[in-house]
Amino acid sequence: MRFIGRWLGNAVNIALALVFAVVAMQAPAFTRDYAEALLQVAQDSRRDIEQRKASARRFYPITAESDEQVIAALRPFEPSNAETLAFSVDRARRLEAAYQKIAGTPPLLQPIAALTDGLEDEHGYKAAVWRTLLATYVPHLDFGIAAAAYGLVGLLAGSFMAQLLTALGRKLGGRRRLAREG
Repeated sequence: MRFIGRWLGNAVNIALALVFAVVAMQAPAFTRDYAEALLQVAQDSRRDIEQRKASARRFYPITAESDEQVIAALRPFEPSNAETLAFSVDRARRLEAAYQKIAGTPPLLQPIAALTDGLEDEHGYKAAVWRTLLATYVPHLDFGIAAAAYGLVGLLAGSFMAQLLTALGRKLGGRRRLAREG
C-alpha cells in the first residue's frame, strides 16, 4: 500500500508541476496578445476621433487642430458631443499609454507590467479588452526566453503545491490510521 501511496504522490507532483508550467508559459503569449489588442482598440478609437473632428469641422466654424481645442470649440454648439469626444480622447490616450508601458518594458517583465497596468484601470477602459481577450484567447506555447523563465517558475510553483498536497494527504492519512488503531 505504501508503494501505491508513493507512486500516487509522485504522479500528483509531476502532474501539478507540468500543469503549472504550461499555464505559466502562457503569460508572455497572453501579454503580447493583450498589448496588440490595446494598440488595436487605441488606433480604432483614434480613427473615430479623427472622423468626429472632421464632421464637426464640416458643420461648424471650427478651425482648431488639437483634440482639446476642437472639444473646446465644439462645446458651445453641441455640449453632449463635445463631452463624448473628450471621453473618447481620454480613452484612446490611456489605452495607447498602457500599450507603450508594456512595449517599453523588457520582455521578461512584460507580463508583470501588463498585470499591474490592468489593475490600474479606474475608468474600466482596459477591462473590456481583458474580458474579450480572455474569452477569445487560444492557448499556445512560445519557446522564447521569457516563456522558458515563466515555465520554470510554474514548474517550481506546481511542484511546491504538489508537495503541500501530498504532505497534507499523508498527515490526514496518518490521523485516520491512528483513529482506526486507537
